[in-house]
Amino acid sequence: MNQTGLIEKIVEYFQNRSDVYLEAVARHLLISAAAVCVACAVGIPLGIFCAGNAKMRTLVTGLFSTLRIVPSLAVLLLCIPLIGTGLAPALVALSFLAIPPVLINTTQAFAGVPSSVLETAAGMGMGGARIFWKVKAPLSLPIVLTGIKTAVVEVIASATLAAYIGAGGLGNIIFTGLGLLRADLLLIGGISVALLSVLTDFFLNRLERRIVRYRDPNAKMKTEGRLGHMKKQLKKRWFGRMTAVALILGMTVLLSACGGDGGDGNVSGDDADVGSGAPVRIGSKDFTENLILAEIYALALEDKGGLAVDRTFSLASSSVHTALVSDEIDLYPEYTGTGLLSVLQLDLLTDPQEVYDTVKEAYEDRFDLIWLDYAQANDGQGIAVTKAVSDEYGVRTISDLQKQAANIRFASQGEFDEREDGIPALEAVYGPFAFKSSVVIDNALKYDMLLNGEADAAPAYTSEGQLVNPAFVLLEDDRQVWPPYNIAPVARASILETYPEIADILNAVNALIDTPTITSLNAEVDVDGKEYEEVAKAYYDSIKDSI
Repeated sequence: MNQTGLIEKIVEYFQNRSDVYLEAVARHLLISAAAVCVACAVGIPLGIFCAGNAKMRTLVTGLFSTLRIVPSLAVLLLCIPLIGTGLAPALVALSFLAIPPVLINTTQAFAGVPSSVLETAAGMGMGGARIFWKVKAPLSLPIVLTGIKTAVVEVIASATLAAYIGAGGLGNIIFTGLGLLRADLLLIGGISVALLSVLTDFFLNRLERRIVRYRDPNAKMKTEGRLGHMKKQLKKRWFGRMTAVALILGMTVLLSACGGDGGDGNVSGDDADVGSGAPVRIGSKDFTENLILAEIYALALEDKGGLAVDRTFSLASSSVHTALVSDEIDLYPEYTGTGLLSVLQLDLLTDPQEVYDTVKEAYEDRFDLIWLDYAQANDGQGIAVTKAVSDEYGVRTISDLQKQAANIRFASQGEFDEREDGIPALEAVYGPFAFKSSVVIDNALKYDMLLNGEADAAPAYTSEGQLVNPAFVLLEDDRQVWPPYNIAPVARASILETYPEIADILNAVNALIDTPTITSLNAEVDVDGKEYEEVAKAYYDSIKDSI
């Protein structure tokens, strides 16, 4: 994607989706502000108490310093079994992140007030309350505010993770961009977060100057020594934030060159240095079905081809194509619809053979990548609802869902709201879906949300193992909107030239995989709790004599 096309997409987004953007910004600020308020409500009183108690100071500051190193995402995931998804776990995780700098700075500030100053105040006849408000608080305020500023900036940056569990915010835009290889969304979301951090820090600095000057005209002189170190730290944080912005821009340029519409250049597999005897590097995406398929392919090549295989599994869906193009892997399982819409960004097609022929030709022309034969297994788009909702509202088809949308709480995954074969395609055929509510969550949480009564409907892939559960109903696409997503290995031309037997072996494997088969394999992992390697090995052993 060239710069002109990128700018046009950004402008188009703000023209058509400005309401979504503003809602995301408002949600991001709400989550961040709430977490900082909780941190101040806990950290400042506790810090004041610890300043006067040396034993408690060591215990409490040590505890919260330790908690600070726990990743926010880990806290989010730990909260889900206890308080579910949405705003509450996000607020807990971000508060844990924000409390330590507020607590530690408050403790240090109040403990660092010179005893000579306090003795002078007492000698002037001041009582305890007046000494606190007229002496301790003004002298401590600059360092306390520095702690609050640190908390605010860290929380704004980390609040993007809230999108994983349906709390909303700018993380929705960023993760949607990653899922769709959309450089415009990455730029919009990433720069917005960086700008919020920088602007918030700027305004808090201005506020600090006004408050401190009003409280004590000589505060700067009194606290100059104690604030010297803080100023150096602020400069380092400013440099760090500018570096982060530069990294976001650089990553976006790289993504737009390697991903997105696939670029205009032709990346030749002839550049790869694949020598005789070199292992075949098989990659996979980071979800159950792709892991199973990749492992089956690896077992087949090791058994039938006698080839050494390096497994590079669980790559992010947004980066696996780039890994193949850049010669980091040799092949991986892909889906025809994904190649058509997400990688090549071509117009939607619905005939399986036409989709396959289109992506096969375009991949070979643009990337020197080869699509092997596609399987009958189709992991297509779908929408699942709970059996209770299906029975209550008579929802069996997507037409039924559109009519009952006002009664339905929808749990999306961000990209489904934007991608051509998601909500836009449905609304173009079925009409608008005015859901009672709609939240964005990580795909791995959707079935738990449905079972826990936190949502009524969610996008699904038609071969997901959880759909064997009778608690879910997969709706019929009665107007046949969605394209096919047939499974097929995509390989570098160079590896097929070195090992031509790969094509015959994997084509034979794919000929045996249909939708019921892959759904059953997925269920063994996602429902029965087996390891994907175990499931793949058992299935391969059952078919190897047919290859």
